[in-house]
Amino acid sequence: MSKRKRQNSGPFVAIPLTILDAPAWCAMDCIARALWIALRRKLRNDRLNNGKVWLSCRSAAKAIGTSRNTIYRRFDELEHYGFLRKTTEGFLGVDGRGVAPHYRFTDLAHGSGTHPPTRDYEKWDGSIFQNPPRKSGWKKQNPVPQRGTPRPTARAITETENGEPLCPTARDISVAPNCPTARDISRLPLPPAGEAGLRGSSTVRAPAQAGGAGSSPAPVASLTEYVLSIVNAELDRLNERKAT
Repeated sequence: MSKRKRQNSGPFVAIPLTILDAPAWCAMDCIARALWIALRRKLRNDRLNNGKVWLSCRSAAKAIGTSRNTIYRRFDELEHYGFLRKTTEGFLGVDGRGVAPHYRFTDLAHGSGTHPPTRDYEKWDGSIFQNPPRKSGWKKQNPVPQRGTPRPTARAITETENGEPLCPTARDISVAPNCPTARDISRLPLPPAGEAGLRGSSTVRAPAQAGGAGSSPAPVASLTEYVLSIVNAELDRLNERKAT
């Protein structure tokens, strides 16, 4: 009799009955089971890439229909129940792109078939997987409102012992320096009238007196007084001529 060929309807993911009947599989979350199936699709038919199977959290979240944080926790759950074991950690590649962690299925041989399967899910101790707690110190920073920065409340202002707000008084504020007054501005003194004024003037020099050779002539206070003295002298001479 000729053997009938089994019809193949295309690629598929087979789940062994030993895994479906395992207590660890029944205790696992349904999203973790869907993740195990999505990761199983990356396994080759000859199973030689077991230990190098990887699936990014972004791609798994898009395929299953959940968030990346949920996928990250479900990977930990699969390791907790013994269905997966991580072979390499994720890292940042030389091209600046992240490389996802690599896993191996514990129900299959790994290392190109040189290492037998470990079946860690059969050694499950019965402990239920707990989601890791969130970090208590992390807190999202609230953005500044678009309408402006909020004003400080009354209790934000420092108060005195009597409960009054401590504000700077007028005497605590420094005053600008005073402008110079009129007496602070230096000016050239005007020469007084008379002989004392004639001594301090350097504009006009009086002719040297007789017998005073070598001595400097007496200075005249100003040009105006010198001209007036000449005019007065001429007027005196005219009066003397009229009188004679």
